[in-house]
Formats: sequence, C-alpha cells, structure tokens
Amino acid sequence: MNEGGRLLIALMGLFGAGGLHATEVAVCTDRGRAVFELEDAAAPLQVTNFLRYVDMGFYSGTVFHRALPGFVVQGGGVDRQLRGRATLAPVASESSNGLSNARGTIAAARLQDPNTATAQFFVNLEDNTALDDGREPGYTVFGRVKEGIAIFDEISRLPTGAAGPFAADVPTPLVAIESIARLDEEALAAYPAEGREVALKSAIEAAAAADDTAEALRLIGHYRAICGANDPEIALSEARMALAADARRRTIFVLEELFATTDPTHPSRAAATALYRQALQVVAGCEPPMPPTLPDAAAATTEEMLAAQQQVRGFVAAGETYLTCLTTVIDDEARSAEDRNVAVGEHNRVVSAMEQSAAAFNEQIRIFKARP
Repeated sequence: MNEGGRLLIALMGLFGAGGLHATEVAVCTDRGRAVFELEDAAAPLQVTNFLRYVDMGFYSGTVFHRALPGFVVQGGGVDRQLRGRATLAPVASESSNGLSNARGTIAAARLQDPNTATAQFFVNLEDNTALDDGREPGYTVFGRVKEGIAIFDEISRLPTGAAGPFAADVPTPLVAIESIARLDEEALAAYPAEGREVALKSAIEAAAAADDTAEALRLIGHYRAICGANDPEIALSEARMALAADARRRTIFVLEELFATTDPTHPSRAAATALYRQALQVVAGCEPPMPPTLPDAAAATTEEMLAAQQQVRGFVAAGETYLTCLTTVIDDEARSAEDRNVAVGEHNRVVSAMEQSAAAFNEQIRIFKARP
C-alpha cells in the first residue's frame, strides 16, 4: 500500500473514532434548549468571532427580535429592553465557503456591506438559497441547529409587531437567550446523568470557596451547557469569578440577566448590585447611578410622591454626570478595547434607564392624579 493510501485509512479511522469534533454550543432559551454545531473548518473567522461573544457571556439576556415564519428567526444583538449591545469589530465575509442557507443552518446577520457581521445571527427556517453567494456576496453560514429546531419554528409562529427601535417583526412575548456555552459532552460524562445539575452546583460552590477562578468558570460553563436552573447563587459566583479574571463584560452581562430574572427583594440583589458597581468602574470618578425605586401611586402619600420626584431628578442629574465621564473613556484611543466597549454598552444602558425612569414616574403621577 502506498503512503497516500495509508494516510487515507488513517484519516478515515480518525473520523470513525471521533478524533475530530466540530465545536458545539448549547443555547438555553425561554422556550427550551438547542444545540448548535459550528462549521469550524468552513467558516473559521465567523466561528472564532461567535465563540468570542459566547465566552464573554454576551448573549445572556439578549432576545430574538426578528421572527419571520417560513424564513428566519434572528437575535443576538439586543437585550430584553431592546437596547443594542456594544459589539466587537466586524469580521470579513466567508459567504463563498460553499455552505448554503438551508433549513436549520445558522448564518451571520450583517448590514448591506458583506464585511459587517458582528454578534447577531439568524436561523434559517427554510431553504433560503436566495441568501447564498451569487452575483452579490451572500450571508455566511457558520453552523447548523443539531438539536432544537422546533424552538425556532415555535418562535416564528408568535404574533409580531413594532417594538422599541424596530418597525416590525418583533415577536410577542419576547423570547430571550438565557445563556450560550460551549458544550463538552466528554467532560459532562464525568457527572452522572441523574443528579448532574446538583453535582455541578456543589463542585462550583467548592471551587468558588477555594478561590479557584479557572476551575469555577470551567464548571459554570458545564452548568450553562446543560441549561441548569436559573440560580442567583450560580450567577453571583460566575460574576465574582469573571471579575477576578478581569472579564468585566462577562460580569456585567451575568448580573444584568440576574437583575432581569429575579425579584427586586431577592437576597442576592444587594451583593449583585455591589459587584455591578465594581465592574462598571472603568475609570476613577465614573460612579454609576442606581435607578430609584418608585412608590405604588395607587396607595402612596403626597409626601412619598414628592420624594420620588426628587429621587428621579437626582438620578437623571447623576446619570448626565456619569455619561460625561463615560464619554471620556469612549473617546480615549489610548484605552483598551475592553474598557471602551464596556463604556459604550454602559452609555447605552444608562440613557435607556434614564428614559424609562422618567416614563415610569410620569405613569405613576397619572395614576396618583386619577385617584378619587
């Protein structure tokens, strides 16, 4: 047998033995769990880009903001309040990689310029060959839905309309991504299928208590990959460990998801708020303001409403100061990309929070004045 034949047999054996694995990620949504198998070889730039967002926790708390039955479901760029998140630099198109936008494939969303893909992606619900490369560049396919395509079919059947900055196609209710994490079936097999979630939680607690940052984050990745229960204590451990690893954006995304999914009176909120403020100290003097808690206007006294009015005004004033401070970071080209991206995302969040706080107070005033 010649050398080429031996090489071919060796490669066939390698594939047969499972020696080469495509990267897989688990996508945990409000509607269930899906698994994406990524096209590492065919779309290396886009896969690497996608995994950077996965590893920083970027997708936690983002929603599917565009649903078109028989076409696509798109998400990965805006949060539960439909606020855009600051992204990394765009990547070059790989739409000529020979992969078609067939049903169940995952492609990178972009603007008209083919080299503008960042964090957003869409799932093809039908064979959308019109999106493939042709006379014009197409949309880069970088994976496929290995499990859970029914979730995206279900999202596409929800009623849609205008919401936030979008003129149409936003599903109601919004469906959020709770997390996306790398999936390592071999590592998970070390934990018994029965009671795996409890075992992982215990291991996470032990690693966190020992201040073993790398091990705690590795185990939390496994917990996310099985779509473990939405546990505030796990979220706090992840935020602490990410902050210790100087992964501030991950800390912020984890805590924002905790705030969005737990009751304001939950015991975890105080520790989460302290961590959040710490993560947002991108420069000395940039002190993030905390939104006021508004009284229930249906039962509040005049004095309570006046006090709330002062708190809202104080929040807006502090917010303006904070935005000015953040702008100095955003405009400082000597700062790291991490600092500037955090500042952009925080700037967008606070502007939205200020608008929402004012609108919420005005609604409470309307209720107060309507009382008999």
